[in-house]
Amino acid sequence: MTTAEDVVDQHGEAINQHDVSAYLGATNFPFTYQNYNGVALTVEAAEEYEAVAAWPWDIILSSDPTWHHTAFHAIEAVARSESSAVFKLTFSRVDASDNEYGTYQAIWIATRQGDRWGVQFRHNLGVETG
Repeated sequence: MTTAEDVVDQHGEAINQHDVSAYLGATNFPFTYQNYNGVALTVEAAEEYEAVAAWPWDIILSSDPTWHHTAFHAIEAVARSESSAVFKLTFSRVDASDNEYGTYQAIWIATRQGDRWGVQFRHNLGVETG
């Protein structure tokens, strides 16, 4: 069985690869994405994703066209139970020349549905301060 840590890694890699199948495979539904500016989107089921929300790589590219991929620096489990795990992520964006810029934070929550883990909630906190 995949662990909560494994699925967080898979979810991040799917975003970096723009891989729809891997992304949906590492996501539990209903899935909610919330941005630091207050935008929140909930997708009830995988087959509804494209009709309800933009793919995460398209969201990033719409506000940051120099983004090529994300470099994850720290993934820290901050709370967990048998069915849920909360992670604080610290990461940088990386351009096509492999230059890292900006340090960001996010909270991702992975849940277990049956024997399957998936990321069910992501909150981007924006640029890290102080």
